[in-house]
Amino acid sequence: MVIRAGLESTKIVLTDVGKVWFVEAYPKGVVYEYDEDKFFDLKSMGADFVEVLCPLGIPYRLPVCIDNEITFKMAN
Repeated sequence: MVIRAGLESTKIVLTDVGKVWFVEAYPKGVVYEYDEDKFFDLKSMGADFVEVLCPLGIPYRLPVCIDNEITFKMAN
């Protein structure tokens, strides 16, 4: 018997609103290495914020929505 609970995948991608916020909040440089067009791993999700990991394992936090627009979506 197989029991499934929770999410099928923990991979997310940023929406256009999420990408704009993310790049402004975390300017690219020596410390912040990421590609906003690629997948992030969902680490945790709260009512207002979501915590994600980039492929290098660096954690980032972003709001779930901005001006009633969702900042991320689950990857297929």
